Amino acid sequence: MSHFKFRFETLLHLRENALNWQRAEFAKALEALTILEDTLKKTQEEIAAATINGREMMQSGKIDIQYLLGLRRHESYLQGVVGQTKMQIESVSEEVEKRRQAVMEANRKKKALEMLKEKQQSRAAADEQRAEMKQMDETASIRTARNMMEALNDA
Repeated sequence: MSHFKFRFETLLHLRENALNWQRAEFAKALEALTILEDTLKKTQEEIAAATINGREMMQSGKIDIQYLLGLRRHESYLQGVVGQTKMQIESVSEEVEKRRQAVMEANRKKKALEMLKEKQQSRAAADEQRAEMKQMDETASIRTARNMMEALNDA
C-alpha cells in the first residue's frame, strides 16, 4: 500500500495545461499558415489563368483592348496580392517557429517534473519495501525469540 504523494502534483498539472495551450496556439499558427499558402496558390493559379486567357484572345484575333487592359490591371492587382501574401507567409512562418519552440520548452518542463515524480515514486516504493522487510525481520526475530524461550521453558 503506497502512501506516495508528489509534492509538485499541482505544478505538474499546470505544466500539462501550459503544454496543451502551447499546442493549441501552435495549431492555430499552422492553420493560418496553411490558409495563406492556399491563398497564394489560388492567386498564382488565377494569374496563370488570366495570362492564358489574354494569350488566347490575342491568338484568336478578337482583340478587345478594354478587356485586355482590365485583364492586365487584374493581373497587376493579383501580383500585389501575391507579394502581400508572401510577406504574410514569412511573418506567420516565423510565428509558427516561435510557437513550435514554445511547445518544445513546455514539453521539456513537463517531462522534467514527470521524471522527478517517477524518481520520487521509485524511491518511496524502495523505502516502503525496506520498511516492510524490516518489519518482517523484526517479526521473525520476535517469533524466533519466543520459540527459543518456549523451548527453554519446556526443557
